[in-house]
Amino acid sequence: MATQTPHAPIGHPASHAAHPTARLSKPRAEGDFLRDVFRQRARQAMEQIARSASLEALARALEAPTDFGAVARALGSSTVAEAVALDPLADVLARGVVERERLAAQAGGLLSASEIGRSLGGISRQAVDKRRRALQLLAVRVAGDWRYPAAQVEPDGEVPPSLPAILQAGMDVGMHGWAMLDFLLTPDQALGGSTPLESLRLESAGAADVQRLLEAAKVDAYG
Repeated sequence: MATQTPHAPIGHPASHAAHPTARLSKPRAEGDFLRDVFRQRARQAMEQIARSASLEALARALEAPTDFGAVARALGSSTVAEAVALDPLADVLARGVVERERLAAQAGGLLSASEIGRSLGGISRQAVDKRRRALQLLAVRVAGDWRYPAAQVEPDGEVPPSLPAILQAGMDVGMHGWAMLDFLLTPDQALGGSTPLESLRLESAGAADVQRLLEAAKVDAYG
């Protein structure tokens, strides 16, 4: 008579739990390893910057409103660039972070969907998201999430009526997100020294001038 191989009872760890646990432990361990290695390299880089940068450069870095901004300003310091062998893109990335911080401050801050929903009269996050997708609100990407420049909302809880048309026109020429925010907040002599966002608050006349600026940007982009 053939001998039957004993089976582990249903629900016994040998029958189910051991195998899924084995499958899950490897990704977790690998993720922890990568995070630990990154932390180690980041600490080493920060230590090099702290040793190499001048006190003046460190003081300027610490004036940044965020931790990321402080690191970015330190990376952009000439004393650091000369003393530390940095990645060729480090200075570009650092300047990008500082520029975005400047734009965020100029825009009155970047609000979450819930925060701008309250500014717009208490609409829901879903309604905010719907307006963003319809290009009725300007949003920028921050750490994988959407943030909304506060300056686009008027004190009465409305956005300039012509803003959606300008956002659509900008999208047509490849200008959206941070590039559109930069455009809206940059003074232009064609607007009498005002920013496009300020001009949009003048309703039809201002919107026409801003539209012409976008058309000029389209000509520059496509020759």
